[in-house]
Amino acid sequence: MKDSRIKAVLFDLVGTLIYVKDSVGTVYSEVARGFGFNADPEKLNKSFQIAFHLEAQPTGGEEEEKKWWHRVVLETFKRANYDLNDKFDLLFDLIFKEFTKKNTWAIYSDVIPTLEKLFGFQIGLISNFDSRLEIILKELDLIKYFQVLSYSGKVGYSKPHPAMFQYALSELNVLAEESLYIGDSLNVDYYPACDLNINSLLIDRDGFNTDKTVKSISNLNEIFEFL
Repeated sequence: MKDSRIKAVLFDLVGTLIYVKDSVGTVYSEVARGFGFNADPEKLNKSFQIAFHLEAQPTGGEEEEKKWWHRVVLETFKRANYDLNDKFDLLFDLIFKEFTKKNTWAIYSDVIPTLEKLFGFQIGLISNFDSRLEIILKELDLIKYFQVLSYSGKVGYSKPHPAMFQYALSELNVLAEESLYIGDSLNVDYYPACDLNINSLLIDRDGFNTDKTVKSISNLNEIFEFL
């Protein structure tokens, strides 16, 4: 059902608008190769999926985000049985930088058409990302679509902390009920937004969500049914 009160449309970034083009394991493997390690991308990918979920992402901003990523990458290589010893810190810095490059990322095919059709709405981004976010958006030519960027490195918190959502609402000068938020995580995106009375949609591209009480879409084009 359309909601004529909606003035702002807010998006999560990774998993909602963009994704890693090849795979995280491929990126890690290519960087490791430069240090003389022949690391299997698929093995690293499986290790990353475990390492990424071992602890919740921090809510303390950019510095804590980078420390968290340092632990995730280290755990990824350890679980894949690759011992990088004293080379790890330098390898990590290169991996961290690699994710600012245009060729590392891809934009979902429904993103640009959707953003183009949102003329007349204010558009914002709410992402658990450090200062690399603005570099990535410029590289992908996406930054021009957003009136506000609420990300960990700027706000000093990370989702699901309410400050991340409140910052975007404040900058756009809209009420929670006047906004629509779309993200790909129930616990980091959907439920925290709902708790703040923000209209929320789960983008479930792969059809994994089985909770019928959750408002979900499989393609961003479907958001116009709610505007």
